[in-house]
Amino acid sequence: MTAYPKTENVEVPTLVVATSTRRPSVRFRAVLAGVCFAVLLIMPAVDQWLHLSARFQSTEKRALAAQPTLNFPHVKTFVHQYEQYFNENFGWRNALFYAYSSWKLNVVGESPLPEKVVVGKRGWFYPGNYFAQIVDQHRGVDPIQPRELRAIKERLIYYQRHLARQGARLYVMVVPDSYTIYPENLPDKIKRHNGPSNLDRLRTYLAQRSSVPMIDTQPALTNAKKERPVYCQTDTHWNDFGSLVASLAMVDRVRQDFPQLAEPRLADYQIKPVPGIGGDLTTMMALHSVYRDSVQYSIKPGRSLLARQTATIPNPEMNLPSSRFTGPRPAMPRLLFIGDSFSYSMNQFVPQYFGESFLVRSHRLDLALARAERSDIVVVEIVERNLRELADL
Repeated sequence: MTAYPKTENVEVPTLVVATSTRRPSVRFRAVLAGVCFAVLLIMPAVDQWLHLSARFQSTEKRALAAQPTLNFPHVKTFVHQYEQYFNENFGWRNALFYAYSSWKLNVVGESPLPEKVVVGKRGWFYPGNYFAQIVDQHRGVDPIQPRELRAIKERLIYYQRHLARQGARLYVMVVPDSYTIYPENLPDKIKRHNGPSNLDRLRTYLAQRSSVPMIDTQPALTNAKKERPVYCQTDTHWNDFGSLVASLAMVDRVRQDFPQLAEPRLADYQIKPVPGIGGDLTTMMALHSVYRDSVQYSIKPGRSLLARQTATIPNPEMNLPSSRFTGPRPAMPRLLFIGDSFSYSMNQFVPQYFGESFLVRSHRLDLALARAERSDIVVVEIVERNLRELADL
């Protein structure tokens, strides 16, 4: 009898084929990353060649580095100059900054340049601490010191005495900051302190310790803003209406000592609203085409107030020209007006009340110039945030 081996039930494994999405190989991913990196590297060169981003203009108020020339054996100098040139002119630079500014402001809700631009409420923008620590001044953490006030007083009295010997009277005009005129549109994080501002301190100090007259335009501007905006929403300056209001306030104060001057009246001007444009603050952020002032003004004086401009003198110090005018009544007192960039728009209004006017953009009062001009009236204008500079006038 033949014996057979005993068989058992053996479970045969079933072959299961799993279906899965194939992942890109390591090599493919490396090649893709390399291609993307190469594209990013050549994009600036392509843009400099084809000018694909030409519509995005630089918003910097300075001349960018020019392309250098290689002069042997000064190779190291060329490399350094070319690096600076490339950093300031590489392709897509302006477009990338525009994209960053738009994202930062519209998505994150913050200023892309917080030291230069403060984002306020209702479409308002304010200068940041880059401008003479204006935020700290407004918050009261950078108060003007007694020694600074004393230095300003002594400097002004020095000029007052010298001008008096020349037969001229000195006036000081401090233009209020937008922080002072429009505090209601500041962001909540910037709170004004309860004490006096630096302008208040200077105003009080000069009134108590000197006879230097100070032209106070703040009440006129505060009252006029109830009728129309007096400052630009997107700029560090006032608009033409604010400039007109301040100019008339200045003439009104001078007229107290020179009553022969014509009475300044707002009704003598035709004021027409025109579409607003983007100012210097939104230009810094490359967003001036998106954020604009709600309104600006075209202002024309009456025929009896037409002044004639007789000269324009380039002025590298301020990058704004000085201007000479003859007024409608040449027998009126002669004016020398020393001012900053705020004074430039006053060219339209101030000369109409004086016989001869010379409006100079400068941070210095030149006594020799006042003597040569045979000025009867000398007005020094400065913006509130820079009033400390009066000590170095």
